[in-house]
Amino acid sequence: MKANTYRESLDSVLARCSLLGAERVFFREIVGRVLAQNLSAKRDDPPAPKSAMDGFALRAADTAGATEKRPVRFAFDEVVGAGHQAEGTVTAGGAIRVMTGALLPVGADAVVKQEDTVSQKLAGDGKPSTSGRFAVTAPLALGENVFPTGSRFARDDVLVPAGIPLNSQALGLFAGEGREDVHVFRRPLVVILALGDELVEPGRRLEPGQIYVSNLYALEAEAVRYGAETLNLGIVGDDPAAIRRRLRRYAQSDGSGRAHIVVTIGGSHQGDFDYVGDVQEGLGGQIHFRRTRINLGGSTVFGTVGETLMFGLPGTPLVSWGAFELLVRPAIWKMGGRRTLEHRVLQARLGAPLTMNPRRPGRAHFIPAMLEFEGDGPPRAFPLTERPTGSQPTATLADGLIAVPEDTDSLAEGDSVPVWWLQG
Repeated sequence: MKANTYRESLDSVLARCSLLGAERVFFREIVGRVLAQNLSAKRDDPPAPKSAMDGFALRAADTAGATEKRPVRFAFDEVVGAGHQAEGTVTAGGAIRVMTGALLPVGADAVVKQEDTVSQKLAGDGKPSTSGRFAVTAPLALGENVFPTGSRFARDDVLVPAGIPLNSQALGLFAGEGREDVHVFRRPLVVILALGDELVEPGRRLEPGQIYVSNLYALEAEAVRYGAETLNLGIVGDDPAAIRRRLRRYAQSDGSGRAHIVVTIGGSHQGDFDYVGDVQEGLGGQIHFRRTRINLGGSTVFGTVGETLMFGLPGTPLVSWGAFELLVRPAIWKMGGRRTLEHRVLQARLGAPLTMNPRRPGRAHFIPAMLEFEGDGPPRAFPLTERPTGSQPTATLADGLIAVPEDTDSLAEGDSVPVWWLQG
């Protein structure tokens, strides 16, 4: 089986992703979920004109000609708080004191800010006066300091389109619309299993030749961050029968498997103890590709067992992280209803030279990078393969992936490069 290009491999994965159905959840649980239907406004906001400032509602025409030397004087005998409607009306030469958010009184068409007036309030008992006088020293424009009807949004406006991951601001919109329940897409279930006799769980004693498993937990966290539910199956040694037994209930050839995606880590190369392809076929699966022409995760094995997607990732932590980012993440996003399957791409300036060593023709190169933002200019991208990182493994610092243009052998410091912004 020939090695695919990256685009061919990704297209093969996405073609086998089925969009999951929707479910209703309580609005306070929507952060991180993907909206399944547009959120449209049920009413104008504000539903009627309201004051944008603490001050006095009046008629703009009554302030014409006002100056500091010749102020225009007004009297008020009512104070209206936010969310309330005045009992009286504003007539020529009159005013009503209003707080920010108060509905504009009938007859008024502007609000003068408290700080733009000269106060001549009647004496009170220490509490704010409900009547008094003030002077205006400059003319007001019609509608000044007033939020018109529907100025925030109008009825039936789409506030949040379907396919968008929801954040805290979206939660506020739903609450502001009075929506208790929200339609969101179901989250795909990603089952993760690490393979290898040499692997040991953190906290246990290492024997000679053993290492602690790390990418099992790193990729589980990545799956959660990208919107999936996860099930961590731990570690299975280099025993194809044992691997099949552990996975069988989650991947069934008749489509009844519990998992939407199964990710195994390790055993995807062509060595004597690399059984991932055999395991997928032993579960009744079909292999769609075994190699991809990318520098991160080129030996990923991808197949399907019924409707379950099976990804066999290499075991090296950086490479498994890269393969997950390049091939598994887009599948999670498509199954979970996201309308955009790509990260935001930034044009950055290289913060250090970058050399492809060796550059293999036809292979896509993605280089982990750390971005630094300074002022209004483009960010600087530091290739982590070129920059000393002390004791920190590359992937722990990476918040971007440099997509190296094809047929490029080297890039100089300051060159412009496209970078996938992994935090965007």
